[in-house]
Amino acid sequence: MDFALRPVVAADLPAVHALCRSIEIADGIAYASPLEEFQEWGRDPNLDLAADTRVAEAGGELVAWGRIWHRPSDEQEQRAFLIGGVSANNRGRGVGRALLGWQVARASERLRGSAGMLPRYVRVWAYDFQESAHRLFARFGLEPVRWGEELLLDLSGTAARPPDPEGVRIVAWDPARSEQARLAQNEAFRDHWGTPPLDATVWAHDLTAHGNRPDLSFLALDGDQVVGVCMNAHHPGDEAVTGRRDGWIGRVSVVRSHRGRGIASALLSASHQAFRAAGFTHATLGVDRDNPTGAYALYERLGYRTLTRTIVRQLTV
Repeated sequence: MDFALRPVVAADLPAVHALCRSIEIADGIAYASPLEEFQEWGRDPNLDLAADTRVAEAGGELVAWGRIWHRPSDEQEQRAFLIGGVSANNRGRGVGRALLGWQVARASERLRGSAGMLPRYVRVWAYDFQESAHRLFARFGLEPVRWGEELLLDLSGTAARPPDPEGVRIVAWDPARSEQARLAQNEAFRDHWGTPPLDATVWAHDLTAHGNRPDLSFLALDGDQVVGVCMNAHHPGDEAVTGRRDGWIGRVSVVRSHRGRGIASALLSASHQAFRAAGFTHATLGVDRDNPTGAYALYERLGYRTLTRTIVRQLTV
């Protein structure tokens, strides 16, 4: 097959989004990536369109797309994720190998150019049923290292919100506490796999990303100190695919000094009630099966059940 890899330009983004959606539909992915997520590439502080993106073009048609998702870190590790896909009717024709080969090389270049001596990893993420993708990843030495699940809760059966934990107040998201929340979340995730701290620039970018719902998000306060964060989201475009109205628990976190006091449960309960009031039918979240805090068991106790399973693969560079 004759094709050429070239960088994405801003004018390509609607076509790249359309290609992405066609791949999601062909693969049976139960969500609908919105155009806005692609339009946000232009303000991603860590993305250089010319250097970090590629499309494969054949006969004037885009048949594959890929990008590098890298957020530099000076703690824990440096990692870069490879994101993209090949149109269903162009698989097995060398396009995926060429694109992934470029991605691995570019991600490795970025990571090796990072200052310091932290471990450096190239990673990919896919559902367990995306077998052809996993075969391709394995050809490039990307080995499974982590397993996760997306969980679903039917909100029609959720219990009433319990009293706040002793000594702690669960309050609505407050923009004036944004920096406190960033520092609290970074501290809470310090012992989690693959989650280096977020700097202020990336945090600000994430808060304004499409779908994020600060109005449905919550903080846990001990006096004037933020000790827990639950940032939530809603993606309206998914409704036509899933037949549900899902509220997404983005990241729920509790600082290590305050774990074991029911704060995570209280943050989740407040979120569930807010979701129901907003007219959502379900709550959804992603969890690492080996999460060190016992989060998976907590979600099961609250009634969450497995929806899909995911695999993270890794290459050390």
